Amino acid sequence: MFALAMCTLATLFGFDSQGPDTPQGSQHVDDLQGIESRGYIRFGRKSWAGFDSLPQEGLPMQSYYQLAGDFASKRGLQVHWVDIDDYIELLQAVDTGRVDAVIHNVTVTESRSEQFAFTTPLTLSDEWLIGHQENKTLTPGSPGFAQLTLGIPDGTAYLESVADTSELAALTLERLPSDMLPDEIVDEIAARKYDLTVMDAGSARYLVGQDSDLEHLWTLPNKRSLAWTTRRDSTQLLAALNQYLVEQQIGGRRTMSERLDLAGIKQSGTLRMLTLTGPQTFFLWRGELLGFEYELLKLFAEEQGVRLEVVLAPDRASLFSNLESDHADILGAAVTITEERKKSGLEFSEPYMYVDEVFVSSANNPPPTSLEELKGRKIFLNPVTSHWQHLQDMHPDVDVVAVTEDTEALLDKVRKQEYDVTLMDSHLLAIEQAYNKDLSDGLILTRAAPIAWVVHPDNAELGRALNEFTKRMYRSKTYNLLWQKYFGNERRVSRHESQRIVGSKLSPYDGLVQQNIQDFDFDWRIVVSQMYQESRFEPELTSYAGARGLMQVMPRTAGQVGVAEEDLWNPEYNILAGIRYLNWTWERFEDSLPMSERLWFALAAYNAGPGHVRDARKLARDQGLNPNLWFDNVEQAILLLSKPEYAQKARYGFVRGGEPVKYVREIRERYRVYVDHLNKLETNPPSPR
Repeated sequence: MFALAMCTLATLFGFDSQGPDTPQGSQHVDDLQGIESRGYIRFGRKSWAGFDSLPQEGLPMQSYYQLAGDFASKRGLQVHWVDIDDYIELLQAVDTGRVDAVIHNVTVTESRSEQFAFTTPLTLSDEWLIGHQENKTLTPGSPGFAQLTLGIPDGTAYLESVADTSELAALTLERLPSDMLPDEIVDEIAARKYDLTVMDAGSARYLVGQDSDLEHLWTLPNKRSLAWTTRRDSTQLLAALNQYLVEQQIGGRRTMSERLDLAGIKQSGTLRMLTLTGPQTFFLWRGELLGFEYELLKLFAEEQGVRLEVVLAPDRASLFSNLESDHADILGAAVTITEERKKSGLEFSEPYMYVDEVFVSSANNPPPTSLEELKGRKIFLNPVTSHWQHLQDMHPDVDVVAVTEDTEALLDKVRKQEYDVTLMDSHLLAIEQAYNKDLSDGLILTRAAPIAWVVHPDNAELGRALNEFTKRMYRSKTYNLLWQKYFGNERRVSRHESQRIVGSKLSPYDGLVQQNIQDFDFDWRIVVSQMYQESRFEPELTSYAGARGLMQVMPRTAGQVGVAEEDLWNPEYNILAGIRYLNWTWERFEDSLPMSERLWFALAAYNAGPGHVRDARKLARDQGLNPNLWFDNVEQAILLLSKPEYAQKARYGFVRGGEPVKYVREIRERYRVYVDHLNKLETNPPSPR
């Protein structure tokens, strides 16, 4: 009934996301002069790399793609991307002339250097041996170590690292599929499928820090260089890439505790933004990095000719100390300007947003609407917030209860009436009320409270540039479009979701769905139900984030599944792209799951991203729920990931969990209606007239 194919997308469909004038699978072994003669360069990348990842620190993978694109643009070349799912095939593609260069973190090894040419290293990395925390006392040479199994993806340099490290020779090696993602590998360690793996320190450090089941057991003795690859005979291309990469100052990333003013930031090539994951700051949605603050600072970084790095703080209370410790250049996390914060030495920019501070309570517990009604009410607030400071300054006689929860956790207790009243910013309240009708807003404490960026007092040049940008950007057309994107109400207006069906036709697109579903074995009615959920059968619909058409496919997603961006307005190609993407999310989950559960996970991943669903499955296990059941189990866990205390510990950060919960439930219910209706028609066909 449902998709069972496990082969790679490139193999299954035989596509490359190249330009229209490039034959699919074309092979050329030109050096730079030949590339410039034909007018385009072919860059290979691993399918979906960076698509389903939230950088906790540093540049996202998309920045590599931007670097490659900038290199091509400076030389007057078009870029044709070739997406390849299998890592071995990706490296072979450059050798066979299918691509001109591979844009990926490829580990430089002695054997690979005999076959490929490598650019100047993008970075140097240690390699860690990591495993389940129950094995934390087992290191090379210790009793019991030789009985452990080591899982390594086929085709990766980690196999060579293991072979070169005598201390690991006694381990039983298990070769894993070459397209396995790092978090999929550690999930299998948690499930006890094998005991250990080897991973570069950057990925491993993050995964170990986010997962209490994992432990860093040992560091392999040799550092590895990570670089891009070309053919060995592409000497002109290699020289040009090296010159460009050196110019871009990416030979070594900035250290965590390095304070630079604007001139130094420009020389380094990166601007570091300190923030939190949240619905308005920074989050991952369908493979795209989003957030009001993130997008504004990305525009500022682009104006300065640098790229934006993201540094995530563990919680709101640590934001200011992280900035003081030079872990970032700019703090962008919806920080309200207060006199107390100014006195503490914080340097604020010009405000980029003004919000009201509003008293909020449960819909079943009316909030205070006047100063008189504040008497006798208990106001629950976190003392680190501006709300606490403003309320104490303006109404010191009000009964305020200090709590440690952040806004989202406070609201949850207000909804349940465990807490009486709290305060929150009006723009966040608009988001909450758009999705939940169980909150009531009342008296406004402060009108037009200013929200600004924060920089270190020593970074005066950066502060001046940021002020100039903010003054010019505020209320501009670009600003207003971003504001509408994140806080506008129109896109959140609930529309009547009719499930009325006339005759045997579920939608105007039944035939196209049935035609495109043949290679996948999905039930066509589940796709029609999903299509209604996505677009209400409106083929020209565009979401706030840029998803298009009947199946609401993002342009970058379309490219990954072999559909051109301009074809997304064509219902046939849009449906094909949506089905292919659903099949990809289906393949992110193990074959051993019951077929129906695997489908619910795939649908939830289509809506929220596979990484968020994997986070929810792990959290479900930690909460004593069943990680292999969606309804009433994983769906309960994903709701928790909208709360800071859970989101900050998750690999993929914040997700508005109510969206995939509603999404999957409504698709299932509509599917049942479709099936019952069509079954009745088959049993009792309408009488001829």
